[in-house]
Amino acid sequence: MIIAGEPSGDLQASRVAAGLKELAPDLTLFGMGGDLMEEAGVELIYHIRDSAVMGIGEVFTAIPAFLKKRKHLKRLIRAKRPDAVVLVDFGDFNMPLARFAHRLGIPVIYYIPPKAWAWRASRAKKIAKTTTAVASIFPFAAEFYREAGANVAFVGHPLLDFAHTDLSCAEARRALGLSEDYPVLGLMPGSRRREVGRILPVMLEVTDQIRQAVSDCQFVLPLAPGIAPATLPEMPSVKVVEGNVYEAMRASDLMLIASGTATLEATCLGTPMIVVYKMSRLSWHILRALVKMELSGLPNVIAGREIVPELLQDQVTAERIAPIALDLLRSAKKREAQQETLRWVYEQLGDPGAAKRTAQLILSYIK
Repeated sequence: MIIAGEPSGDLQASRVAAGLKELAPDLTLFGMGGDLMEEAGVELIYHIRDSAVMGIGEVFTAIPAFLKKRKHLKRLIRAKRPDAVVLVDFGDFNMPLARFAHRLGIPVIYYIPPKAWAWRASRAKKIAKTTTAVASIFPFAAEFYREAGANVAFVGHPLLDFAHTDLSCAEARRALGLSEDYPVLGLMPGSRRREVGRILPVMLEVTDQIRQAVSDCQFVLPLAPGIAPATLPEMPSVKVVEGNVYEAMRASDLMLIASGTATLEATCLGTPMIVVYKMSRLSWHILRALVKMELSGLPNVIAGREIVPELLQDQVTAERIAPIALDLLRSAKKREAQQETLRWVYEQLGDPGAAKRTAQLILSYIK
């Protein structure tokens, strides 16, 4: 049984499912996920299209449906007695399933465990007691769970298999219709409409200030999946591209990126960046109360220090961001220094093949 509850989990679970099918073609896979898991050969009991919620109100109204699904999945675990239960992220839903399957003596492998290193640290000890193995994609998270008593395997980050391009900077610019001779600033305001709505207007103010100082600067925005071009404001000076994220990163001298996985994609490409993030004031105060972290951007978290500039919440203004961006655009030396530290972060992410190593780990516990 494989359980994922969000699109990102569906993506990573589908790659593990494909690895399992490659290594053990006769294996039967079933559980909860999305289209990608189904394409990889997982029989879906529940589809995650019914699980997406946004906002505190929607979360509370969705709780009864989630409880009903989890109760049914527990009945299936008891009835089918799968050879292993594989859980992918989605902590509040999956942790009770881990405890239930563990009590039945069924091997439980947790791939991409909850971010207990960032908040609600007590979850790490609970997961350590209710899992057979934890497959971690971050070295620092692996150490955190190991100290909590879990049997941990650092499998490497799955992005290493995909976040790359064979194009040079000049080739990427030509492919995107950008000039090879003038600087390029990339914009990545997030992958959710609310993120884009809060962050993109500030990024556009930054482009206005940069254009006044560097008149020949070019701007490119690789569109995140799920964000329709029609939802964006008019941006005559910004080149919007679809489906060419890594080419846009390679073409850029510098990226303005919303905090999240995209910062690691830029790390893999070796593109200098400034990390920004802004949310509703209520969500920010709740987050600050729950999360005891000094750093937000994943490259900084992995390095344990601020190696790329990050500006959060009230700091996300054109007046704060533009001078930093101009300084980096004007100084190849400073960009190269950042690239050097990003190469070190990249090396900490392990080796390609995370999904296949996770599949091998799962199979090692199946008798």
